[in-house]
Amino acid sequence: MASILGSLLRQVVGGMEKVPEEITRAFQEQKVIGGRRLRLPDIVKMLQAITSSLRTFVCIDAWDECAVAHRVKLLNSLKQILETSPRTRIFISGRPHVRAEIEKRLAGRVMSIPIGPNKHDIIEYLHLRLDEDETPDAMNESLKAEILEKIPETMSEMYVGNNTGNPPPTLSANCYASRFLLVSLNIDAILHEPTIFRRREKLSKITNGLELGDVYGATVERIKAQDGDKSRLGMAALMWISHAERPLGADELCHALAVQLGSTDFDVGNIPSMSTLVSCCQGLITVDKEASTMRLIHFTLQEYLSSRPDIFSKPHSGIAEICLTYLNFQSVKALSIDPSPDTQNAPFLEYCSVYWGVHAKRELSDSARSLAVELLKENYGRMSTKLLLAQVKHLYPGNFDTCSPLSGLHCASFFGITEVVVTLIEKQFYDINTGDFLGCTPLAWAACNGHEQVMKILLGREEVNPDKPDNYGRTPLSYAASAGHEWAVKILLEREDVNPDKPDNRGQTPLSGASWNGHEGVVKILLGREEVNPDKPDNRGQTPLFGASRNGHEGAVKILLGREDVNPNKPDSRGQTPLFGASRNGHEGVVKILLGHDDVNPEKPDVYGQTPLFGAASNGHERVVEVLLGRDDVNPDKPNKYGQTPLFGAAWDGHEGVVEILLRHDEVNPDKPDKSGRTPLWWASKSGYTGVVALLQPRASTASSTP
Repeated sequence: MASILGSLLRQVVGGMEKVPEEITRAFQEQKVIGGRRLRLPDIVKMLQAITSSLRTFVCIDAWDECAVAHRVKLLNSLKQILETSPRTRIFISGRPHVRAEIEKRLAGRVMSIPIGPNKHDIIEYLHLRLDEDETPDAMNESLKAEILEKIPETMSEMYVGNNTGNPPPTLSANCYASRFLLVSLNIDAILHEPTIFRRREKLSKITNGLELGDVYGATVERIKAQDGDKSRLGMAALMWISHAERPLGADELCHALAVQLGSTDFDVGNIPSMSTLVSCCQGLITVDKEASTMRLIHFTLQEYLSSRPDIFSKPHSGIAEICLTYLNFQSVKALSIDPSPDTQNAPFLEYCSVYWGVHAKRELSDSARSLAVELLKENYGRMSTKLLLAQVKHLYPGNFDTCSPLSGLHCASFFGITEVVVTLIEKQFYDINTGDFLGCTPLAWAACNGHEQVMKILLGREEVNPDKPDNYGRTPLSYAASAGHEWAVKILLEREDVNPDKPDNRGQTPLSGASWNGHEGVVKILLGREEVNPDKPDNRGQTPLFGASRNGHEGAVKILLGREDVNPNKPDSRGQTPLFGASRNGHEGVVKILLGHDDVNPEKPDVYGQTPLFGAASNGHERVVEVLLGRDDVNPDKPNKYGQTPLFGAAWDGHEGVVEILLRHDEVNPDKPDKSGRTPLWWASKSGYTGVVALLQPRASTASSTP
């Protein structure tokens, strides 16, 4: 998600005459060039700062093709931007089934409009394709007229409306889109024929009821009927694109198809060109030029291939064999990780390192098992280890640039490949209690990723230590709880030698990890143990309730508040309460839940004198500001220890919507200076927030001078 919003940030900044000072400063402070990338919250704050004072339009196409987990995070980020940027408009296109989730996440801000090609568009498209006919000798005016008449007519008749004669708008767009694809594939099939007779014959079949699935089936048969190695390349490309764990780059796919099973090294002379590959697939794949990735021509092709398991024989096992063969190549093993990984000439390495085990876990042939054991009987290479663990880097504060190889048992446990784990243990290649360079045991990796069968195998060994902490004090239970794997938590808690309340080096218990990440089921399981302290603070004084509130997990908040031994108003080491954390991060639902408890003080300041209202206002959370101002016991003009009021905090970052809300209250003094003599108007003027200035000027009695 950081890459998507980062791209959006780059486009917005690229359209400005001058790069905003806060963007330049953030990049310098974060040392992005040559250092780590900006995190998602950093990017969201930058977009909030920029769009709060600009008329901004954001367009996102093909929303339905984004992974569900990513869509949720992106919608939450867009919601934060909209809350602070009233002049921002977002246009999202996608299939009708995603409308509900958009309306849920962006409640009150969504208007749905059906779009799709009409009959005239189909005719125009056919004219274009006929003009580009590469075999004009196989076309005459009579056949051309038949095509232009019969295909649009047939496609229109295939649409069925409802009983009222007025099709529902969401269905209309989807049906026309599918029909338009059918037009594209059918004209492809016609123009592929070499004679007028064969083309007219193909047209006749189409007008007699050939459906989209039939067209796909016919095209797949044409791919299989190609001469030489073209058939293998075409079908292999379809298999990879339809079964890969993520979109593949063009170079990645070409290198994957160049791997020869049974070979000992990679032959660059076997890499097919992209034009050859597209040709072998008969138009069923295309290059997404903007993302530089390969994709199927349409989502319905993915559905077709998924519904026909007979098209590919054990695709995941086949992909695993290719990946493992590649990782066992001598040239790949010889790649150096120092001073930094150079994968320019090995674009397929990252996919193989990260996903071979995912495919092998789904389907594991005898050949793939042998290749895996060969790869893992010593260690998983440093380069592959680094690429693999980069996927879970957020779990650790350590430096992955200097990581050592994972042992084979650690790697097999990470992926959860039961057969390989059993083989490695039986051959006594490894001590199952040995920690890797992070101190994690194989059991910890299996628990982290929720691989129950591997956990059972490891826990069945007498020598296993089920509560062994890593270098950061995290136990297997800590990992399972933080990741939300309920079954893994249960089997670990069945052991008497597992401490359910053991804190890590930061003082966070398994309950803390589950609460911070909103895993309600795990929270309930842990709270069922008498040894677990539901209000135990970590080294920063933050309780499980604080973590759940800060991250907006309403379900976990309700569960914790149901305990009498949980203090809903308990501050952390900076004096910030759960309400402050929820308010600062804009979690309206959690704020309402907490305010429903009599023990919660809505005005409790932190060590800097900042109230929950100040936290919400300074971060531009309009709805939370309105909820807090609806309380009689909230002072809308209460200053912090520096004399800065909520209005000052909102003006500081250019949050026009919050400024407007606060100015509706007579108690708010727009001229109130802080301890340095700076007023909200002075700061907004200095920062160039013209929208905020326009709101403040009519209310300000005098213009403040620079202190």
